[in-house]
Amino acid sequence: MKISDDYISTPDAIEKLFNIKLSEYKQFKDLIYSFVRHRSQKKQSFLEVKKESQASPSASNKSDLLIHRSSLIKLYNAVILQAFFLETKKVKLIFSSTEKRTQAADLIECILRNRQTILATKLQSNKVSQLIDLLRSENSLETNELPNPFEELPQLSLSQMTSLLQSLVAQSAVLSHDGSNMLLHFFNDDLEEAYQASLNVNSQLPIIKKYQSFIQNRYREAKEFDDTLDGLLN
Repeated sequence: MKISDDYISTPDAIEKLFNIKLSEYKQFKDLIYSFVRHRSQKKQSFLEVKKESQASPSASNKSDLLIHRSSLIKLYNAVILQAFFLETKKVKLIFSSTEKRTQAADLIECILRNRQTILATKLQSNKVSQLIDLLRSENSLETNELPNPFEELPQLSLSQMTSLLQSLVAQSAVLSHDGSNMLLHFFNDDLEEAYQASLNVNSQLPIIKKYQSFIQNRYREAKEFDDTLDGLLN
């Protein structure tokens, strides 16, 4: 195992956490490195990472990205959440925003409730409920592992350009009526699409009715504001 002090290489970290050889899954590898790479020197890194020059003479100026062991739980949780939410920035927001974390828990519950499988991926129902409970708690996602509900990570088989939720919504027209589509648009900050989806929702679940009412009220308020602004400018 490639280790420098308290740091571990990204491939070794993924093998340690998930027993997956990163080199065998290029698309999954690209998704993982979206959390590891430094995007800007001005912004704090999502994980504690350092660069180390490769020892091989043939490596030229290439560097390895090493992850501090204190960041491994955070990386683990990010990978679990990435199965549901493709965009790296959306996953990162779940760690920093209580509102987004609650929305994520609600959406996951809506999608996975009473399911044994999803898109041919087997689920462990007890782990699903534990994952949702932890997301709804105030426990830190940097020090508490999310239960992994998947027998195999969906990222290994799904397209790089989609997530579990996006694939499910795209393949199931029923979701437009049970609220999942509405919640997904709302989570993605698309109020217009969330509102349009809410008009087709026919669910008696309290959590869905709550979001349906909230989205419709917020949309009307935004539209009234826009109309008022247009009236002042014209």
